[in-house]
Amino acid sequence: MIMKNSSIRRRVTLYYSLALILITLFVFGVFLFTASRQITMVSQNTVMSAVQDSFEDVDYDNNVIEIDNDFDSYSKGVTLLVYSSDGQLIKGSIPGGFPAYMPLTSGVYNEIEGTDDTWIYYDLYNTYENGEGLWVRGIYAMDTAAATLRSIMLIMAIILPVILLFAIIAGRRITKRAFAPVAEITKAANSINSGHDLSCRLPQGENKDELYYLTETLNQMIERLENAFKAEKEFSSDVSHELKTPVSVVLAECEYMLEENRSIDEYKESLENIQKQCMRTMSMIQQLLQISRTIDKAKALEKEEIDLSMLCESLVSELSLIAKEEGVSLESDIEKGICIYADETLILRMIMNLMTNAIKYSRSVDAPRIRISLQKKDHVYIVVEDNGIGISQEDQPNIFNRFYKVDKSRTAEENSFGLGLAMVKWIAEAHDGKVEVESELGKGSTFTVTLP
Repeated sequence: MIMKNSSIRRRVTLYYSLALILITLFVFGVFLFTASRQITMVSQNTVMSAVQDSFEDVDYDNNVIEIDNDFDSYSKGVTLLVYSSDGQLIKGSIPGGFPAYMPLTSGVYNEIEGTDDTWIYYDLYNTYENGEGLWVRGIYAMDTAAATLRSIMLIMAIILPVILLFAIIAGRRITKRAFAPVAEITKAANSINSGHDLSCRLPQGENKDELYYLTETLNQMIERLENAFKAEKEFSSDVSHELKTPVSVVLAECEYMLEENRSIDEYKESLENIQKQCMRTMSMIQQLLQISRTIDKAKALEKEEIDLSMLCESLVSELSLIAKEEGVSLESDIEKGICIYADETLILRMIMNLMTNAIKYSRSVDAPRIRISLQKKDHVYIVVEDNGIGISQEDQPNIFNRFYKVDKSRTAEENSFGLGLAMVKWIAEAHDGKVEVESELGKGSTFTVTLP
């Protein structure tokens, strides 16, 4: 429970310390085991070497075995004893604490616990020409080796905790320094949260590490939230503004009819005005409901294989009568057999919006003409062009924003809410495509939709 409530920095420091302690204990154990084995091997080699060298001081002459006077019974810390072939001690003296008699076994290391020390002894038998032989036993007290091992253990017991403590302190400082950017990010995030200022961003370090990319991702998320809140605020403001006009007209007409008795024609005219405003409001609500589908593109789309060429031809056929009534010439250049995987209803609405806009803004010019073309190259291109009133350069970046209207007085008359091109852009992007515009005032506009 304590670990769960601890900070990440504290937990990392604790895990690091525990791991370091375990590694130190493991290394210490391996070192002691290795040192003990090494000391034992060195002691055994020393005993064996002393025993083997001792035979150099033994001569065989005239069928008699003679031991030189310079035979050293104590060599390299090893006590040497010479026995006859029947096991009688000839030369040397048994060191104190070593058992008086131990069986002779040639070429075998033996270890025995004495009264005070641990002993290693090694026996070797050498046979001469007359069949006689000698035993030489080497005895080595392990107290020296044990003292050496105890000294090593004492040194390590003093040095290792100091090194371990230093490593833990250094690790804590390194951890603190490594998590310093996290503290800055947390502070900045709390500032954004408490101040409700989404224009602020989290600080990014100079090193492009995991925290850098995490902060970059969080900043992108904050930017998306900022844009979403800003769009929502603008959307609410625009909807309120658009609803205010028809509601005001309805209220004014109602007040006018209630002031005094009116003629039937006056009542009829007022009711027609109310009906017109209600229909306008209903049209906007329907478009807003369609716009609300843009919240989740994945759920909004119902994709299937559609024949885009046939769809465009049917739209041209459907709108040709409307264009003719408005005095607009409608031309088409549609490549056959182009099929795409898309939402047919939304693609239909997208092309419909572009063509009805083209008809609407071309009818006031001389010899109005619109043209729709469909081609397939590296992508699928839907192009709708007209020779209408055109769009100024300063308005072009905004025409795809919701509720943006280039000519507010004109669009108000025609029940336009500035949602058509916003829907066109969203439909294109929902299908991994894009829409672009080229236009000049008084010369017309060309809208190009690019789809995969």
